[in-house]
Amino acid sequence: MPKEPDYRSNSLLRGLSILECFDHRRPEMTLSEIAEAIEVTSSAAYRFVVTLEREGYLTRQDNHYRLAPRVMDLGYRYVCSLDVYDIARQPADQLRNETGFTVHVSVLEGTEIIYVYRALSDRSMVSNVPVGTRLPAFSTTMGRVMLSDLSEEELDRRFADYLFAPMSDKAPASLVALKALLTEDRTRGYVAQSSHLATGTFSIAAPLVSRQGRYVAALNLSGHEMQLHPDSALIERVRATARTISEML
Repeated sequence: MPKEPDYRSNSLLRGLSILECFDHRRPEMTLSEIAEAIEVTSSAAYRFVVTLEREGYLTRQDNHYRLAPRVMDLGYRYVCSLDVYDIARQPADQLRNETGFTVHVSVLEGTEIIYVYRALSDRSMVSNVPVGTRLPAFSTTMGRVMLSDLSEEELDRRFADYLFAPMSDKAPASLVALKALLTEDRTRGYVAQSSHLATGTFSIAAPLVSRQGRYVAALNLSGHEMQLHPDSALIERVRATARTISEML
């Protein structure tokens, strides 16, 4: 069979790969570090970096580069383009107002969740995960809820060669352990537990379900475990809010 033409732009791919180099471990990088990360010469990296800087995607201080606010603008445009973002805002705000605890909404991408909305509590001890944050799905209540909707074959595909690095003894340390928890989560229909990532935080998560019956996102109620006491009535309020949003999806 004839080989399909490759219409990809290598220059664009290089530019995008530079933006993806920056994360919480490397918020700033020198030109040589960028060149090494994308495996090009410093002179080649310089052309890409200068373009990104002039277009407002990178900013420079002395010899170090970091992401500029325009990158966040793209992220917010993505978030705002999601139906779940627009639909979930008002019910999430109402749940926050009724309970006094922070409400988050996230979507699943690969093996991570991405926070797409936050209704922030004004309590002194508050759960506060910014919009745009990515966290490992296996270690979060919302992630567990969404993973519980996937088939065993899909879980195998997503977690093939995945390195589980649990930050808590209570978090699953393997795909086998995760699958056992997901079976329970699927039957229960929600997840309520202390955080595996933030000491002292407790959250209750429920799925946002499409008209086709698929879990397209998740919502959680989060607060300090000294203040948030997950009784059956509070769990039902979270699930009721999730159902309200799901009916509008």
